[in-house]
Amino acid sequence: MAKDYLADLLSQSEGGSRSNSRTSGHRPSQASSSERTIRNITVPPHRGLHSDANRTRQSPGSASGEERKGRGPQKRIWIWAAALLALLILGAVALLAFRDTTVTVIPVSRAVIFNETSRFTAYPEGNLGVGALSYTVSSIDIEDSKVVPSSGSEQVSERASGTITVYNDYSSASVQLLKNTRFATPDGLIFRTPAAVVIPGKRGSTPGSVAVTVFADEAGDKYNVGPVAKFTLPGLKSNADMFARVYARSQNAMSGGFVGSRPSTAPGALDAARAEIRGQLESKARDSARALASTTATVFPDLMRITYVSLTPTAEAGGGVRIHEKAHVEIPVLSASSFAGAVARMAGADTENATIVTADGEVLTATPSGTTSSATLGEDSFDFAVRGTAQIVWNVDVDAVASALAGRDQSAFQEIIKGFPNIQEARARIEPFWKGTFPQNPSDINIETAAAEPVK
Repeated sequence: MAKDYLADLLSQSEGGSRSNSRTSGHRPSQASSSERTIRNITVPPHRGLHSDANRTRQSPGSASGEERKGRGPQKRIWIWAAALLALLILGAVALLAFRDTTVTVIPVSRAVIFNETSRFTAYPEGNLGVGALSYTVSSIDIEDSKVVPSSGSEQVSERASGTITVYNDYSSASVQLLKNTRFATPDGLIFRTPAAVVIPGKRGSTPGSVAVTVFADEAGDKYNVGPVAKFTLPGLKSNADMFARVYARSQNAMSGGFVGSRPSTAPGALDAARAEIRGQLESKARDSARALASTTATVFPDLMRITYVSLTPTAEAGGGVRIHEKAHVEIPVLSASSFAGAVARMAGADTENATIVTADGEVLTATPSGTTSSATLGEDSFDFAVRGTAQIVWNVDVDAVASALAGRDQSAFQEIIKGFPNIQEARARIEPFWKGTFPQNPSDINIETAAAEPVK
């Protein structure tokens, strides 16, 4: 039978321990080498082994404190990212929900080509027939100057001149004034007309009027008077009523009156300077005419009239002479709506409510025709011809469209649009997108007008 080493070891250890406790401390002898086995090997206690055993007893799925610390910030980043994404989605939905409902309409249009046969007649505003083309007159005065070299001096005697407006509050019939008719200032200074003048008759309580250029009866700077509230006509004194009701006024000062010595210029230099100045004045007048054009006014610079007046030259430091010129400009301003109606009638288009539109870079030009040169602007009708290419664009009543659509179902959109003959095409975008009806309030429906190719 095999020896029980474990029993011997235990009994020896217990016995030895008790006997050695009473002896001088001699340690028991170790077992002989022949008796050493794995059972009598003493294993010392080891804290690390105990620690490893504790770790092995932890759950495989549990994380250490450091691991949990590392995961905390990462988890928070994902939470913030999710919150931000949710806010972005909510913002996008809100933008869509609160956008205006928009309807885009394309009006009916038609191309028009103007040529030498495209003639029109314009009538003064207030003197119109049914559907007539009306116009008003805008008047401006422009001055410019240029310095030319002087060549000695000269003795001159020049008369002042200026523009006055003559009124006929006497009769509904026109009044004709002869050449050299006198106009007197309150101080007795006399100015005369260089040609005969016809003053239109008054209309109701509105006096007829005409603008004319007059010249001083004598040379001298005393005639360079400021605006005059009332000129009288001495030749009409024999008819007291007519003398009181036919009169004139001036809005600008008379100028050019001079008697004395002044620096002279070579004749060719003077003429060249005046021609250059007048060219500059015409350019400024055209710019002024174009500036008057708007959605309610149509202006053709070629129809304006310019009257030039040479003013008194003045001496410049250094020996030069400054040449002064003035331009009195009268510009016919056509009613844009009545011009569009006249074009539509000429083109055979069935509309009285349209707009004339030109392409980018396209300019319509107009030239006077017939007896226009002798007509008095503001009092008489005048004829003109137009050249160029444009479009007649039918006007759309956007307020009426919005009112017709308010509160209606989206499926009725096209049928409603058919009720507006000035609309060629239309499309709608209802917001928010999940609604199927237009807003109840017409002001919440945004109507936009888009351009379209003209119907040939």
